[in-house]
Amino acid sequence: MASLELKGVGKAYGRKRVLQDISLTFEPGLTLLVGPSGAGKSTLLRLIVTAERPNGGSILWDGRSGRGALRKTLGYAPQAVDLPEDLTAREFAMHIAALKGLNLGQADTQFGAITDAIGLHADINNRIASFSGGMRRRLIFAQALLGEPRLLALDEPTAELDGETARKLSGLIVERARAGAIVVMTTHLADELAPDARAVLRVEGGKVAPSVARAPESVA
Repeated sequence: MASLELKGVGKAYGRKRVLQDISLTFEPGLTLLVGPSGAGKSTLLRLIVTAERPNGGSILWDGRSGRGALRKTLGYAPQAVDLPEDLTAREFAMHIAALKGLNLGQADTQFGAITDAIGLHADINNRIASFSGGMRRRLIFAQALLGEPRLLALDEPTAELDGETARKLSGLIVERARAGAIVVMTTHLADELAPDARAVLRVEGGKVAPSVARAPESVA
């Protein structure tokens, strides 16, 4: 069974300490991160996916440190990313698939299925320059799911989306968690997703603790 462990992890930018002595173990299932804006939720995700290095402590994937093994099985959807405007959505997705070392034929089929499920399929051969904010959000989400990653880190994936589309994305997220992936997600929809989560954690004051709105004990 896959596991992601943080041991005494901290992060500071100059004199500003954002996260302090974070020790957590993430196991398969959905973990929600909640807390006020600027509390460090996105920073915690960037540390988990090795986009940034901690100032202290260690991050272990399946008991081992190092970026290589973790990145091979990672899907990451940040809140904001500079997308290549001249590429079509499909070309961008296949570029990501190649970077992941995936079979491009299989990845293309999977991309088609994901985008069909979230209402983006009709636009996958259009250039990203023509995409609205919500379409870009769906594209970032879709590329994260390519290859069925064992670790999925999502930073407010349903932001800027209408209620119906947000529910479709949430359904795919829960599906991946139930299939055995470790899914760590920041969200403003914690109340809706908590019944399907194994944990709801609050990030505030540089610390991480179980939220008052934590998932029911019966959820595994």
